[in-house]
Amino acid sequence: MTVLVTGATGHTGRHVVSDLVDAGVRVRVLVRDTAKAPEGVDVVRGDITDLGEAAEGVDAVYLLWPFFDPKGIEAAVEPLKGKKVVYLSAMSAEHGGVWGDVENAVRKVTDDWTFLRVTGLATNALGWAEQIRNGVVRGPYGQAKRSLVHERDVADMAVKALTSDHARQTNLVTGPEAITQAEQVRLIGVALGTPAVWEEQPIAEAKTELSRQMGAEFAASALGYWASLVEEPEPVSLDVVRVTGHPARAFEDWAREHFS
Repeated sequence: MTVLVTGATGHTGRHVVSDLVDAGVRVRVLVRDTAKAPEGVDVVRGDITDLGEAAEGVDAVYLLWPFFDPKGIEAAVEPLKGKKVVYLSAMSAEHGGVWGDVENAVRKVTDDWTFLRVTGLATNALGWAEQIRNGVVRGPYGQAKRSLVHERDVADMAVKALTSDHARQTNLVTGPEAITQAEQVRLIGVALGTPAVWEEQPIAEAKTELSRQMGAEFAASALGYWASLVEEPEPVSLDVVRVTGHPARAFEDWAREHFS
């Protein structure tokens, strides 16, 4: 069996690669910079929008689509026709958007698909690192409650799906509890040994900043979603323990691993 891993140098992909190699699975990676490629694997230099060479002869694919726009996805996944595809998706895919569009494109080329719909990755909190070291994180909706998932749990789910009969399954992948963004900051501060607090940012200011990063439409959607989480926390799923056999790792553990 040969598995193609896209995003192989990223937060989840690098764990998928190492776990597959440890399991004795032949791995091929698609990277833009071959100098950053993991050792002990086949390496193809290229881009996610052109999977032709990388997908040739592989049996399964761990797929990431790193864009906020689905443009080009149908052509990109055409080389994956008939293969097992495990796609790192998002919970919001059930309402459409870019993640829903990618899922639909995958369904058109294979019946052997698994969608890992995460509520959010704990690694997104790394974006606060500099602010936390200064003691204050400034952002919108500090009381929004999120069930962020450890990247290793995502990788564990992916490896299970890639190496076993897991076709046509949609998994909700979350952490073991929903905690506020303000509490996330506090826990990272504890891990660092530096007290850190949340400072609420005016929504208009936050919208301007986010629009520069991800476009106005996506920014408005993100802010609306975070606002909803103040009263209705993100769900907590048991899919991690059901599929992998171990409980989901806590955000507090993630914080200690990445900041202590």
